[in-house]
Amino acid sequence: MNRRSLLALPGLAALARPAIAQSQARPVRLIVPFPAGGATDAVSRLFAPLLGQRLGTTVVIENRPGAGGVPAAEVVVRAPPDGLTLLLATSSIHSTAPATGANLPYNVETDFTPLALIGASPSLVLVSTTVPVNDLRGFIAWAKARRGGVNYGSSGVATTPHLNGALLDSLADLGMVHVPYRGTGAVYTELRRGDVHVLLDVPATAATHIQAGTVKALAVTSAAPTPLAPGIPTGEAAGLPGLVSETWFGIFGPAHMPPAVAQRITEASDAAMGDADLKARLLGLGVEPRAGDGNALAAAARTERERWTELVQRLGIRATD
Repeated sequence: MNRRSLLALPGLAALARPAIAQSQARPVRLIVPFPAGGATDAVSRLFAPLLGQRLGTTVVIENRPGAGGVPAAEVVVRAPPDGLTLLLATSSIHSTAPATGANLPYNVETDFTPLALIGASPSLVLVSTTVPVNDLRGFIAWAKARRGGVNYGSSGVATTPHLNGALLDSLADLGMVHVPYRGTGAVYTELRRGDVHVLLDVPATAATHIQAGTVKALAVTSAAPTPLAPGIPTGEAAGLPGLVSETWFGIFGPAHMPPAVAQRITEASDAAMGDADLKARLLGLGVEPRAGDGNALAAAARTERERWTELVQRLGIRATD
């Protein structure tokens, strides 16, 4: 029997092509753990059409906000591993939440298939204009001279701004006081007044305040210079090695995806990330394009998870505090 005859048999024909290719009429669901209109949603709406083109189907955005991304992640964990249900995840789900002891109904390492890295966004060290310094070394000296009298704001306990502020405080041994707020908008108000001294926040949010002259950017937490923060030194270049952290964006599927299905999505994602217009528009959203396969995504998630796990255990930070 020749190959054409073999493929005429229904069972063997199904095995001969990836599962996702068998369902061209069925759209791929891209689950987004944040509401429509937010930064992650914007990333998904730029990326999804290009991914769909490469897969030969439609990619439909499904927003499942709330509860730290747990409901969105659960949708994917419980879905069949056929490549038709994917998660656009960020560090908050696979790195920050498990590091801070959040009670998760899944294992971030074993209940997902990492498929593709899309990009990353570092944070900026921002200080109030009432702080009489213009570089990170100067801020460290200023804060040490006022030990216990300098504070940093965040959008809540165990959030990324909190962890980044704690990392800065720990590395430089400043003895700063953490002041949590309900969102960074309130922190910027207090920075303008001088009631909060420092905040670590993503470039996309910080840009307006920097341009308005209400805060000063002293350093960026990327490991290397980034187009998201031109002219702003990295933590190491500014005098504080180890001040490195990034919020990554990536695509996960359910666990136990057939290798051929996973590979097809990875290749389609990589092809989509080669689009020059997509790269430019991601930069406009404050996300540095960074294409990578499932191994690159898993490594990014693990690096951030290990970084925050060590910090929160040493400092006693908990998501439930």
